[in-house]
Amino acid sequence: MGGYGHNLSNLLKNSRRKERKAYDGWTESDEDSQAIKVEPISEEQLQEIRDKLKKQRQALFRRRLIGFGLIMLSVVGIIVYTSI
Repeated sequence: MGGYGHNLSNLLKNSRRKERKAYDGWTESDEDSQAIKVEPISEEQLQEIRDKLKKQRQALFRRRLIGFGLIMLSVVGIIVYTSI
């Protein structure tokens, strides 16, 4: 197993969680929020975030569509090449 057993044990037991600064100062009342602070945000900022996410989704869709098209062309090319 080498040095992996110790790391796996830490992950399973989560024994190092208590040592991290991110968890310092948690109280019982923080369990619901997981210590995430909620801050108000303006409608303009929300709209900017929505626009950025929309652009990212569109770009991802285009990349997937192009990738799928290339795969289909490759499959068709292989089929045509092998049938000759």
